Amino acid sequence: MRRYFEKKLPRLPRAEVRIRIEEALKFLNIAVYCKGNIPVSKEIDEIWHYWILETREYSRLCPLLQGRQFIHHSSTDYLGYTDRQTMAREAELARDVAMLGTYVLNYGPFEKRRVKYWPLAAHLVDKCGWSVRRLNQWLIPRAS
Repeated sequence: MRRYFEKKLPRLPRAEVRIRIEEALKFLNIAVYCKGNIPVSKEIDEIWHYWILETREYSRLCPLLQGRQFIHHSSTDYLGYTDRQTMAREAELARDVAMLGTYVLNYGPFEKRRVKYWPLAAHLVDKCGWSVRRLNQWLIPRAS
């Protein structure tokens, strides 16, 4: 998997490719709890898109994840036509907080270099001036 992504993303340092793969796998593992927009950055979504293209490998990965099922990917634009509740869920802050809490519960506190891949966490740190420590302290009770 790592070699595949290093070929797909040749301009990125290997360490960055590894982090993106790890964050994508974390998301896919907890995706069973995700409804509405995906709570990860474009960079992590890009990893997911590349992996979906490797259909055999992707279909082998999905049953190994927490939900033990194939994880479908549909854009919000498409879902807006088929699921009238999608747009209402987009703004559901509680869902996004719950996903971050699920992350902390399953993988431990956020690390500074990984926050940027989770838009709500990045917003709280970058735009609201929270430290990563404060973010984790706020999320830990919500993860219980």
